[in-house]
Amino acid sequence: MTITIKYQAPGQALMQASHLQDVPEAATFVWYDFQDPSESENEIFKSYFNFNKLEIDDTVNGTPRAKYKVYDAYQYIVLHSIDTKSSGNKALNLFIKEQVLITYHHQPFSILTDLTHMLTTDNQKGLQTFDIALHIIDKMVDSYFDLIYEIEDKVYEFEDYQLKGTPVKDIMEEVFKIRSNIIKMKRIVYPIQELVGNIKESSLLLVDEKNHMYIQHVEDHIIKQQNILKMSQEMTDEIKDNYSSYNSFKMNNIMQILTLVSVIFLPLTLITGIYGMNFTNMPELKWHYGYYIVLMIMLAISLGCIYYFKKEKWF
Repeated sequence: MTITIKYQAPGQALMQASHLQDVPEAATFVWYDFQDPSESENEIFKSYFNFNKLEIDDTVNGTPRAKYKVYDAYQYIVLHSIDTKSSGNKALNLFIKEQVLITYHHQPFSILTDLTHMLTTDNQKGLQTFDIALHIIDKMVDSYFDLIYEIEDKVYEFEDYQLKGTPVKDIMEEVFKIRSNIIKMKRIVYPIQELVGNIKESSLLLVDEKNHMYIQHVEDHIIKQQNILKMSQEMTDEIKDNYSSYNSFKMNNIMQILTLVSVIFLPLTLITGIYGMNFTNMPELKWHYGYYIVLMIMLAISLGCIYYFKKEKWF
């Protein structure tokens, strides 16, 4: 789609170049942004910067996992952002080569748009690639909070569902939907923590105390997100177990009632079965009051069963 080139020369504000050749040799900071590049622009990316061919292939053709790798001439970072519309991940690739920053992505990122606006309007001098890279990581991690807080709010809403008498089926469908979102977020947040840990271990991006504090700030946010996701998952587990137990309890009550009814009617069915055979030698069939006597016996049996079940507290 396009390549955006921005650079900064000593004592100057951030400028934009139209072509690669327009970047002055004295530039202290250069940012190449590849957004959904065409085939010709991919050729520029492959030939101009001399990156590892395997990393280039992952960047151009796939969605590599979140990672931080260090090479002799450059550093490679992959970040992921959740795409709520397609329920998939968006990969943002960063290459840091001395004072050159290359960002490569197939889909637009609002954090890059906001970063461009900030750098342009603030007229910051002496931009450094590691500062910008840490800023991008921080904003990417902060963007996770939107969906994570949404998950947390929905979990707390389950108490209102119970008060409103929401059907159990609807509640369970919502529970499984939230658990699906939790899994998606965990697949993003946990690899980012490993990435940040590798950055702290290598210290190549942490050139001063400010950067150390910055990466610690990012890690604190990741830990907070993990705690929210862990708490939300535990609560959905409890909700799922509670409603499963509640359903089992209701089903047991129903089965108990049906069993008691069956037990009451079992002797009555036996009696009606016996006197429904119509054999010739059945003296009771000729009794004048036989029908009423049998009805009284059946009623007595039924009341006796009900009295016994009640006495034994079976219902």
